[in-house]
Amino acid sequence: MTERNSSGKSDVIWATGCGVSAVIALTCATLGTFLDIVLVARAQGYCLGDLSAGESFAGLIWAASRFVVFPVISALSLLASLPVILLARLPWVADNGLPKAILTPLAVLVSIAGPIVVIVHDVATEGITGDCEPPWWPSWLPS
Repeated sequence: MTERNSSGKSDVIWATGCGVSAVIALTCATLGTFLDIVLVARAQGYCLGDLSAGESFAGLIWAASRFVVFPVISALSLLASLPVILLARLPWVADNGLPKAILTPLAVLVSIAGPIVVIVHDVATEGITGDCEPPWWPSWLPS
């Protein structure tokens, strides 16, 4: 029989880590959607100028699809960050502060990586057309 920590301190810390990742996923699902739509619209406005009615309707349909895609991508990023959070729960990591201090920001980065990649991809494929490159678009990213 093994002794169990009666205070449950490590359980609270682990649940807080999972909660923080869930809050990050929800934030990326909501704010990421609006940031993606705004950046793509600004890039299209810069590259194409005034959009016709058909192009505006197509942009509206595309924007509506982002309200479905972003929560899915955020949830997948959250699921991808769970192994990192569980790794921080291992006994040899939980006893040492340095690995836990490294794994916690890594879990946050994994949680936001999916939405960031989708935003960059959407701006590069939907927003920037032809040889147009907006002045705020970094030269090292594809256009």
